[in-house]
Amino acid sequence: MTAKLAIFTSQLGTASETFIRRHVEDLLPGRTVVVARNSTQAFGDFWEASCPVLFLDCWTQRLSVRLVRRVGVSESYLRDAAVARFLRAHEVNVVLGEYLDQFIDFVPLLHRMRIPYVVQGHGLDLSAALRKPGAAERNLAYRSARAVLTRCEFHRRRLIEIGLPADKIHVNPGGVDVPSEPPLRIPDARKRFLALGRMVPKKGPIYLLEAFRLAAAQDPEITLDYIGGGQLFPAVKQFVDVCGLQERVRLHGPAPEETKHRLFGECGVFVQHSITDPETGDEEGLPAAIQEAMAQGMAVISTRHAGIPEAVEHGVTGLLVEERDAAGMAGAMCCIARDIAVCARLGPAAHLKAKQFYSWPAERARLVAALGCSV
Repeated sequence: MTAKLAIFTSQLGTASETFIRRHVEDLLPGRTVVVARNSTQAFGDFWEASCPVLFLDCWTQRLSVRLVRRVGVSESYLRDAAVARFLRAHEVNVVLGEYLDQFIDFVPLLHRMRIPYVVQGHGLDLSAALRKPGAAERNLAYRSARAVLTRCEFHRRRLIEIGLPADKIHVNPGGVDVPSEPPLRIPDARKRFLALGRMVPKKGPIYLLEAFRLAAAQDPEITLDYIGGGQLFPAVKQFVDVCGLQERVRLHGPAPEETKHRLFGECGVFVQHSITDPETGDEEGLPAAIQEAMAQGMAVISTRHAGIPEAVEHGVTGLLVEERDAAGMAGAMCCIARDIAVCARLGPAAHLKAKQFYSWPAERARLVAALGCSV
């Protein structure tokens, strides 16, 4: 039977969720539909799905739905009925759920419809969301999944610890575009650092900027390009202004893909200071931005956080420091900036590892195998 896939996700169009876009557009093109909880994005609209989409927030605003709710019919009952109609209309016979905490509500419906499913965890759903009362027990419903996927072994072990069967949990670190050869860079590219990502607590943007400030005090030639918006962008801009770094740090905001790819070619070192959010417990899985940088043959400086050490091997594909160690990261920046040989060794090794493990064809093969369908 030809596989017809439904992807369940919380929202569409967010620039930071490039992996969702890849799953929607390229996993089973022409045979995919989407069920999304929200039609608006917390971080801005950057792309639209070309396939059929059921936006549940729009559905709840329909007059017919509001009238039926007034007579006491539960919204969850009506929602399940609407989703079931959508799945039947598009002859869906397999489902991929994105984010464990967002997808769990639909598992009983899929049981009733006898539609097999795979669920993929990413970061928040395997960290902060698991701290909520009853969340671990609730996730045991995924024992019925065809497979449970995580982006790193670090989170795979966490799911085993809460009681999910180890043989159902597999690491799918994601997939990015990997050129056959990384771009050629001038030697001075090692003095140009690039950061990419939403400016939220778990990305540690202030720790990153403090590290750069310390390194810049020792090396007057280094610069930092920072792509991304988010809740901490005002604080980041204030830090840059107060510290007098305007000539050394270029804040691009949520820049288009063209800017990102240009800077991937111009800069030689990728930097990211990921931490566990002290208030919520939110943490990374394996950041797609790091995989993209490795694919472009960039040396990576980052932190020993969640799944990052599984990609960035210290001294092999990059350099690692402890979370919140701004001085240590500054030292790593200076080490790479002053030594051509270090950057020349780490970058190609990063590209080779990305080529072996983090390409989109490799991820697509893993997903197709987990879903049990043919391409």
